[in-house]
Amino acid sequence: MGETHEASLFGVPMKWVALASLTVQTSAQVYVIKWARREGNDYLPTTIVLFTEILKASVSFLLVSAQAGGVLAGLGIIHQQLFQNPREALKALVPSLLYTVQNNMMFFSLAMLSAAVQQVTYQLKIFTTAILSVLMLGKTLDPVRWVSLVFLVVGVMLVQWPKPNGETISNGSRDEGFFGIERGAALGFAAVLAACFTSGFASVYLEKLLKHTTATIWERNVQLGIFGAIMAFAVAMWQDGERIMAHGLTQGYSFRVVCVILNNALGGLLCAAVLKYADNILRCFSTALSIILTCMLSAWGLQEFEPDGMFVLGSSFAILATFSYNIGPQFVKSWNNGSKVGVEKAAENGVANGHSKAPESLIETTDARKTE
Repeated sequence: MGETHEASLFGVPMKWVALASLTVQTSAQVYVIKWARREGNDYLPTTIVLFTEILKASVSFLLVSAQAGGVLAGLGIIHQQLFQNPREALKALVPSLLYTVQNNMMFFSLAMLSAAVQQVTYQLKIFTTAILSVLMLGKTLDPVRWVSLVFLVVGVMLVQWPKPNGETISNGSRDEGFFGIERGAALGFAAVLAACFTSGFASVYLEKLLKHTTATIWERNVQLGIFGAIMAFAVAMWQDGERIMAHGLTQGYSFRVVCVILNNALGGLLCAAVLKYADNILRCFSTALSIILTCMLSAWGLQEFEPDGMFVLGSSFAILATFSYNIGPQFVKSWNNGSKVGVEKAAENGVANGHSKAPESLIETTDARKTE
């Protein structure tokens, strides 16, 4: 019988390549945006979102063409999906618009918050996606996941807690806003919440859409990229139309800004690779490592904040909630199954050793497990 070989790159298993790449990309995403902003060039974030969508659509099209056997075959597939069934294709407008809003909110929130605070707060996308999955897809959450969501919210609240002695978590206005939170921090928090909601809604909508379509993930990515570019261009003209007409789409661009576009476009492709090659446990490690790395870069690289006890505690809660939400139910199920098997084996051993029946306590425990 032949051995099964795990996919690898230069001898390294693909699950580790994808995990390391996604961890670095996620950590670098907010850092590169901050890094480009510190250069002082007056670039337009709305145009970065536009070029990111164009690049993602282009790379996805190349992957479709590679699977189809050539560029002409890839063009035929995309043309067929867009024009022979336009009603189905237009369904991609909804997530495209949501992702455009999400990306613009991410840029705004990073202008208001430190990279570390923004990254931890953005983990609320787990909460919004879970709630919307229950409402839109009819999914049910077990008690472990509900408790995890509570831990996540508590963790974010601790991170966003008002700082004493004039310390700040915001890069924006330090005027007092809501509930003692600085105005800049409040605006940044609102932007992250908007990004979490649009990300969650788009993810759930796309999951529902993919269940009723024959298109591959890369074919759907081309559609999302095309519509996303159209949406991003409309947003850019609506928000920065006068400046674009006067100085062009690429005003203020530099090597650092190009790095932002490349890094953002790479993120979507890496997420697909991680979903294919890595399991929930490895994805949780990736999230935890990216949070830690972002905090280190924010504190020591950018020197934009100093972590205190509340931040460390809140970040720990967020990381714990990420692990427990994704792998907690599997752990509980395995533990219950292991306990059940152990009880049944003990009962069988009792019979094998000459007992006419297993002890009453074992029988009661086994029956209780069966009724769960």
